[in-house]
Amino acid sequence: MKSPWKAGFRSRAAFSMMELLIVMAIIVIMASLMGPSLSTALRGTQLTQATDKLIGVLSVARQSAVTKSQTVEVRFYAYVDSQSPGDTGHGHAIQAFSINDSGDAVPIMKAQILPQGIVMTTNATYSTLLTQTNSTAPSQVSIPRAGTTYTCSSFRYYRGGVTSLAASPSSSQVWGVTLVNQTDTLGSKASSLPVNYTTVVIDPFNGSLRTYRPSL
Repeated sequence: MKSPWKAGFRSRAAFSMMELLIVMAIIVIMASLMGPSLSTALRGTQLTQATDKLIGVLSVARQSAVTKSQTVEVRFYAYVDSQSPGDTGHGHAIQAFSINDSGDAVPIMKAQILPQGIVMTTNATYSTLLTQTNSTAPSQVSIPRAGTTYTCSSFRYYRGGVTSLAASPSSSQVWGVTLVNQTDTLGSKASSLPVNYTTVVIDPFNGSLRTYRPSL
């Protein structure tokens, strides 16, 4: 004979179809509400990672120039990334080289690729460092995803930390690179800065760095 108590316990432990539907509806509503917040947080994290990578390369380049009393060249690579739908050829990578006595560029590190979805805008108003064209670089160095099909911009650190930008006729201008989410460069958005961006500015006379991120 079955115990009435056990039968009653089993009936109370089960969920009715209506209860399951209610739970599923609540999950869907919460996911729809949290989706935009999670997307914004992810985009912000990627931007932070890209900023850290950019600053890391610039810092290593300056430190190498100062401590080893050598000329160091920093190169910015812009190309169309086939893995980024809609990419129009923004900056995707950065690399540092020591310049030997013969004038040859010797890599200090591998080309550092920015996190997927983050680019250095090639808009000259916001990334003035990307206006310093280096037309000889593509014939010298092959980088991941682009080979030698890229546009290269560069500047140099000299002994003591002073940069090649200090001798430029435009040395009084602000020299920097602006990082943005790639989706914020599409269509009409390309001509203006989005709400969330980071600009890394370099002092042409001592090579020190400053970071601007108005969204934080």
